[in-house]
Amino acid sequence: MEFIDSHAHLNDPAFDQDRDLLLTYTLPKASLSASIEIGCSPEEWQPALELAKKYPSFVYAVLGVHPEYASAYQAEQAVQLQALLKNPLAVAVGEIGLDYTCLEQSPKEQQLSIFTTMLLLANQTCKPIVLHIRRQGEDYQVYEDCFTLLKHHFKANSQTAYPGVLHCFCARYEEAKKALDQGFLLGINGCFTYKKNEYIREAVKKAGLDKIILETDCPYLSPQGKRGQRNDPSNIPLIAQWTADYLGVSVEKLAEITTQNTKKLYGIF
Repeated sequence: MEFIDSHAHLNDPAFDQDRDLLLTYTLPKASLSASIEIGCSPEEWQPALELAKKYPSFVYAVLGVHPEYASAYQAEQAVQLQALLKNPLAVAVGEIGLDYTCLEQSPKEQQLSIFTTMLLLANQTCKPIVLHIRRQGEDYQVYEDCFTLLKHHFKANSQTAYPGVLHCFCARYEEAKKALDQGFLLGINGCFTYKKNEYIREAVKKAGLDKIILETDCPYLSPQGKRGQRNDPSNIPLIAQWTADYLGVSVEKLAEITTQNTKKLYGIF
């Protein structure tokens, strides 16, 4: 079997003691064939590319501005980001979107503005996007706001098979369908395994196996049974087994489909 972690943060300080060991030994031993490193802020862009350069054909970079950092973003950094996205190791723009849990830190208008800028940049570079949407409590308005901006500003002209992925899918089928209708995949991680999240599992089951990819979002969101521990891409097979069991398919089939979906999304073969 072959797995890909479609969304990781291996440059996080949580991995400073064993990053190289993970990438050279632990992950290949766990049947990982690739890991997608997310650079969420200007400070993370170059390190993400450097990690991809250090581990060619295993690590790939995604570069963008997470909504949490919208207030710190400077307009002139768009030129830098556009230049970095020309690097073939940069496979997508992300993670970008809206997060209404951090409005005090990054006001809504700033988030909307930066998200629009990132969408236009994705249009210009013909890159797929990694979409971050996080609601406040049970208010799903953030999804409405996000998909409205996508409709008006995103051309979905990616040179890959999919225009993007709704990373860390943690919503109802209503939200999943809006993403699927625009051609997006759903990113499935440890949240899928949590006992309280039956609504997520039901939404994913309704969406179908061919619409998902696997991710960890490490070092965060460790799957059930490992909560409280640092997450890393070697947990992808565990997430895969949970998902396969719930969907009633073999883990081998799930590995095959999600790996191919990830390769098609990011244009890596």
